[in-house]
Amino acid sequence: MTQITDIEKKDVIRQAARELFIRFGYSKTSMDDIAAESNLAKPTLYYYYENKEAIFNEIVVEEARQFMDRVERKLPKNLPADEKLVFFFRTIYEDLKIYAAELKEVPQIICDHSPRGRPIVKKIGELFTEKLQPLLEAGKTEGLFSYDETDVTVQTLQLMTHFMNLEWMRQHPEEQRDKIIDIMLNILINGLRRRTDAHST
Repeated sequence: MTQITDIEKKDVIRQAARELFIRFGYSKTSMDDIAAESNLAKPTLYYYYENKEAIFNEIVVEEARQFMDRVERKLPKNLPADEKLVFFFRTIYEDLKIYAAELKEVPQIICDHSPRGRPIVKKIGELFTEKLQPLLEAGKTEGLFSYDETDVTVQTLQLMTHFMNLEWMRQHPEEQRDKIIDIMLNILINGLRRRTDAHST
């Protein structure tokens, strides 16, 4: 019989915990529940994870990274940086719709404590910086964007798009949200382009 590796055991634990967290939320899931769902002894869970918070946090990071990696893979390689940046924002928004739809009928308490709820959206926001910076720098290299400090510009764009969260998506109809996203992207891209024009005159 093939022995299960440490990596495989952690995968089993995370998968079991993910299903329970999504179904019942963080607060109503116990280490006993995770042990039963994963068919592993409770001491085995504690060997790999200090507590359920450690499991939850690892799941959220994993989900968020997978989310952003999917967005990045969808980016067409041959687009100029300004169009790629628009595509990047729009793809994030479209993919967040999936989470919003999944959580539409889910009680608020589970949304607040589910790896598919607020925690993952917060983590996506953090990873957003990693993916956004190269797009801005590419735009500067291509002569499409002009800005003084990359870090400050990234922070500014983060603030501009901070409204794009589950609460906003759950409270407003899709048609209205789509219009807001279109306007936001026009302001964002045209603002960067105007700065380019200003520097070139």
